[in-house]
Amino acid sequence: MPQRITEKNGIIIVQNNQFYITSPLPGGEPAILSAVPPVVLEVNKQPVAGLVPVVSSDRVTWSIQEPPPYQITVSEDKLQAFLTLNHVEQYKWNLVNTPASSHLAVRAEMDSSTLLSTLGIEQIIADFEKKSMSQNLNIPAIYAELNQPTYLPVCVAEGRPPAAGEDAKLDLFFAEHAGNPFNSLEGAADTPNQLRIPVAQRGDIIARKHLPRDGVPGYDVYGSILPAAPPRDIKVVAKEGALLLPSHEITALKDGRPRVTGTNVTTFDITTVFTVPGCVNRQTGNIVFSGDVIVHQDVEDNSIIEALGNVYVCGNVHNSTITATGSIYILGNVGDSQLYSGAFGVTYNRLYHLSEKLIEEVSLLRKASRLLTREIQSRQQTVKFGQVILLLMETKYKKIPVLIRDLESVAASIKQTSHPDNKQLQRILDVFLRPTLFIDTFNDAMLVSLLKLLKNLYTGVARMEEANVCVDIPHCHNTIIKSSGGICIHKDGTLQSDLLSLADITFMMPDAVCRESQLEAGGTLTAQIVSGDTGARSSLKAGQKISVRKIHAGRVTVGRYSQEITEPAEDMIFTPQNLSVGAE
Repeated sequence: MPQRITEKNGIIIVQNNQFYITSPLPGGEPAILSAVPPVVLEVNKQPVAGLVPVVSSDRVTWSIQEPPPYQITVSEDKLQAFLTLNHVEQYKWNLVNTPASSHLAVRAEMDSSTLLSTLGIEQIIADFEKKSMSQNLNIPAIYAELNQPTYLPVCVAEGRPPAAGEDAKLDLFFAEHAGNPFNSLEGAADTPNQLRIPVAQRGDIIARKHLPRDGVPGYDVYGSILPAAPPRDIKVVAKEGALLLPSHEITALKDGRPRVTGTNVTTFDITTVFTVPGCVNRQTGNIVFSGDVIVHQDVEDNSIIEALGNVYVCGNVHNSTITATGSIYILGNVGDSQLYSGAFGVTYNRLYHLSEKLIEEVSLLRKASRLLTREIQSRQQTVKFGQVILLLMETKYKKIPVLIRDLESVAASIKQTSHPDNKQLQRILDVFLRPTLFIDTFNDAMLVSLLKLLKNLYTGVARMEEANVCVDIPHCHNTIIKSSGGICIHKDGTLQSDLLSLADITFMMPDAVCRESQLEAGGTLTAQIVSGDTGARSSLKAGQKISVRKIHAGRVTVGRYSQEITEPAEDMIFTPQNLSVGAE
């Protein structure tokens, strides 16, 4: 009888750690070999992965692939090294004897009667030394793990993190924001001189700088130095009215309100005050002043006050614009007006805005004049630089004379100025307003000088921004208020007004009403009564929280979440958390 196909296949036998392989008979298939970990096979010196056919001529070898006796790992910050034992003793392994088979998965088992080696502490220490980690090695911890293995990561070497230094800091001995300066005037007439404005006396120490202190370097498990982060310093400058002493104290050189301005450079000075004993109106003209402005009575129709400091108005403000790089305090009511404080007092300042526009236009004019001059010269023609400027200003850059006239108009309102830069700027601006008279003297250096003076003016206004500012008023109607600090409504409330604060908006009185107004606070908005009886509904928006004592109707938004209020509600607090629940 013919043999069956399976009887023609090759076979494998494992006996005494040896492989015995027969090739298949004609019509049969080779034997199939595979390994069960930790056995690793090689056939003809090639590693076996998965199933492999073998014949009698193949050379099969085997080995055991155990995990190493231990592992050394280092934390990501290199401040700790860990020892993890896998096994302390190394034993012999033998292949499991198997009968003849055409498909064989080779197995091995440990021979616990034959100890090959025992892990010693010397081997571990030598390995740490090889890795340059012997300096701070905890040898007792290694002994303990070897004697009573936990087979868990054990910290056996530690570095030392760098100790942080101390940043420079400032102690201010004056209140940047001292509350409403009119509190003492409530019910008192004709007493504006009693304004509660923080004032330093000559010789007072107004601030002290604490110098930065360097940190202490650390080291990692390899012994490498870990430098401490450099502490942050504060650059301090004392301007007119203040003096920076060698002891790093700032002292007042005259009486007045101390203030601190600037971001990259912290500047201390004693503010100069310009006082208007009556009203600001057509007779007084607009007020532009580098310092604080105090108005004893009203700010009347179509008036402008621009202060590089605080503005105090003891009366009402109507149909006017007030910009202050500091705070704005108004005792009376505000109607049909615009109030800009802090960072907004910078961006809405006309000197800042017009100088910025002129810098853009004059830079383009300079670039165009050089291109046009080169083009004319390439044709072997000559032209005066002044003629090129005149041509460009009459064609492409007609805005420049308009901007210059506007800037001169604002400059004419500046009170008590004698800065030499202003006089030089005025002379150059006059040249640009009458270019035909100066064709022969125009040159590129004049454009460079103009740009430099304009940039000085632009950055000079920007540097006067004060940090902790506020707008404090009793009531407003049809008014826009923007403040990089807080907004405080300390009496009746708001009507048909838009308020924007990068900090908080607070209505102080329990019966203060918000009617038909748009309010937005970067932090918390605290309202009392939000009316929705007639007209457009109010909109309240805050970055963190809205608190309302009574709300009849309106829209509230906190963060990314909004809710329409259609039913009267009392004592409501809106947060992103509770608004998000309603939005789901």
